[in-house]
Amino acid sequence: MAGKFSKLIIVVIYSVSTLIVSAQKNGSIETITASDLESHVSFLASPHLMGRMNGEQSLEIAAQYIASQAKFLGLKPANGDSYFQTYNLNKEINDLEKTEVKIISDDGKTTEINKDPLFCMAPFGPSNVSFEGEVVFAGYGIKSDANRYNDFSDIETEGKILLIMDRAPTSPDGTTSLFNNPEWISEENIRMKISSLMLTRAKAILIVADPKSGYGSFMEINPQMAGYYGSRFFEAGRERRSYSGSSVNVIYIHRNLADNILKGTGFTLEALQNEIDQNLKPVSFAVNKKVSVNIEPKIETITLKNVAGYIEGSDPALKREVVVYSSHYDHIGGYGDKIYVGADDNASGCAALLEMAQAFMSLKTKPRRTILFLWVSGEELGLYGSAAYTRNPLFPLENTVANLNMDMIGRVKGVADTTAQNPMSGQNTVFLITDSQSSDLQAIADKVEKRNGLSFDYSLSGVNHPLQLFSRSDHYNFVKEDIPILFFSTGLHTDYHTPRDVIELLDFNKMEAVTRAMYEIGLEIANRKTRIAVDNPFSRWGRSR
Repeated sequence: MAGKFSKLIIVVIYSVSTLIVSAQKNGSIETITASDLESHVSFLASPHLMGRMNGEQSLEIAAQYIASQAKFLGLKPANGDSYFQTYNLNKEINDLEKTEVKIISDDGKTTEINKDPLFCMAPFGPSNVSFEGEVVFAGYGIKSDANRYNDFSDIETEGKILLIMDRAPTSPDGTTSLFNNPEWISEENIRMKISSLMLTRAKAILIVADPKSGYGSFMEINPQMAGYYGSRFFEAGRERRSYSGSSVNVIYIHRNLADNILKGTGFTLEALQNEIDQNLKPVSFAVNKKVSVNIEPKIETITLKNVAGYIEGSDPALKREVVVYSSHYDHIGGYGDKIYVGADDNASGCAALLEMAQAFMSLKTKPRRTILFLWVSGEELGLYGSAAYTRNPLFPLENTVANLNMDMIGRVKGVADTTAQNPMSGQNTVFLITDSQSSDLQAIADKVEKRNGLSFDYSLSGVNHPLQLFSRSDHYNFVKEDIPILFFSTGLHTDYHTPRDVIELLDFNKMEAVTRAMYEIGLEIANRKTRIAVDNPFSRWGRSR
């Protein structure tokens, strides 16, 4: 492992040297190029960085790469003489030694199950998980109108504990989906099931690997993601986030536990799967047993870093005011040959920040206001890096005039990106997400749109949009401080949070156009004689919005 990271350090040095030539270009916006964007993404989305998972050494290498680029471009370190702002998170994991699972038969007989690994999927769930209820076997846990299949049609689900299998009906060898979408039997199948599962109003969902998969537990299928799902985070030194008891506990369980639950029913998991797959009809039923689960947590502390560099404003008075560009550089990791490299999410946004920094630095006269370039970690865990910044800002929040955030700006709508859950923009369009905090800021965006040739699509905007993108990236922590924002994204493609989010699928010409548009908007804000007005601040919205 040490040898691998030594090679990466050499690559960092090489990458800096190869970008020197492009940094010498004349002009400002012309320095933003598709080839430079590709160079940065190629490093940050390299499989050698193992998916830039929070708390891992690979994320530290990404931070060092960004900081070295910032220094080379001439950005000033924003935290005294350092480009880094550190913060601590408490990482809460399940204490398997204190986990208690009991199976209670209809006659009152109780069986205790020990040493079976369970993984709580909800990162913002309770600090301890405790529930008891009647068990209902619900097949694969699928309701799919397109496939005319519904595991919940003949059972009562509200208040129950649903035992479901991972994946979906497959061929006898378990390798081919019998539904029309191969994702049903991929590791991402839970994403396709989750909405229907939440609507069941079940007390808990127990997910077991289907027998045809050949696995006993989710740890065997994907140890990295098992660790990700089995961890919950909160800020060290602060009260833990509140938990709403209405949320459904989603637990991955070991095959041994599922077999013990079904024992004595006359069914085995293998037989149930074969019957469902052969007939493509649900076989759901009440198990007539109760399960009691109690999972205790244990806590460890991890230290993460934001990266921040700035360009000081040229106006003696206005340089106190700051325009913040932001982007997260963490992703969700990987294991073995399955690496979630996060090329679009969000190496694309990180590259855009570096290119904009280069463009601003190439100006003979710097903008009137100071411009901060902020690369945050902890986004994938719950926007923790941007929260750490807004709670301990490197520039006063009262002097921060706007935040321009970018997250996933490198893709063009594909054939699979056609559903309401996967909105994507076309070749000459980008989603611009806001909620009209500032009419001045909106006017600047409109002005740039007219002359830039790139169309801004506002259809995903607003705090009440079903996808909730307005509150799902780092700009939201600025929103809560009454700082107006614009959030740029090309959309949620079907490769989001999968190993298929790779550099080969990015459109760097589109990225160039999007990055140039963001640069122009920031330049307009930074050079205005008067500060943009915030005529519809978040603090006045009230609970109804």
